[in-house]
Amino acid sequence: MGKKELRKADFITSVLLLLFSIWMLIETFKMPMKDTFGGVQNVWYVSPALFPLIISIFISVLGIALFIHSIKSGGAKYFLDSISEKNKFLSDKNIRFISILLALIFYVYLDIPRIDFFISTILFLIFFIPIFYFDEIRLLRKLTLFYCIGNIVLIFIFITKLSTLFSSYYKYFMDLIALSFFLIFGVYIWVNVKNNHIFRKKYIISLLVTLSVPLILCPVFRFFLLVPLPREGLIIQVMYNIYYLIK
Repeated sequence: MGKKELRKADFITSVLLLLFSIWMLIETFKMPMKDTFGGVQNVWYVSPALFPLIISIFISVLGIALFIHSIKSGGAKYFLDSISEKNKFLSDKNIRFISILLALIFYVYLDIPRIDFFISTILFLIFFIPIFYFDEIRLLRKLTLFYCIGNIVLIFIFITKLSTLFSSYYKYFMDLIALSFFLIFGVYIWVNVKNNHIFRKKYIISLLVTLSVPLILCPVFRFFLLVPLPREGLIIQVMYNIYYLIK
């Protein structure tokens, strides 16, 4: 994949991130920043809109930064010059765009409403970060295919109501399945990068970021700002236990 194609992909990605952040902001502002419960008015910093608001702002900042970079590097020009060309849907020019779109769809519509928020986030990040960081199209294709297959399995479990059956045996069974998918996917990435020193180093950094981001944000929002997370399951419950043990 040439530099022109990568710069063009950066431009497309930046536009996608900006559109997604705008949509997220619109949906977030539909949530009440202040409300009254039992005659007591809550303050803005415990609003359920606060967390998605911060996330959407971060995404928009990243999108703007990438958009400016793509313009300076000529990515926007390359995109406009080739906009009339006929490209295959799964060509090298489109694969990163498709991967990001799928990751966002799975994260927002599949994982967040049904799986522990911490697990949903690390499952999203362990795929989303390498898309930008590795910059190797063949590896990106492999990871995208594996990630999609795993999420299709999750969709099948939820559609067939197997999730209800599993949860009847153990409340957090689906969280365990999603966590297992994360571990398997992590091992799969390692198998594909272990022989490349540069990719191996990048993967270790990606994994540290993947785990540290929700490990910091979830406790801060849940226990200090008292903001309910979208789905509180296995890992959030462990955090509850640790929090009350320390307290």
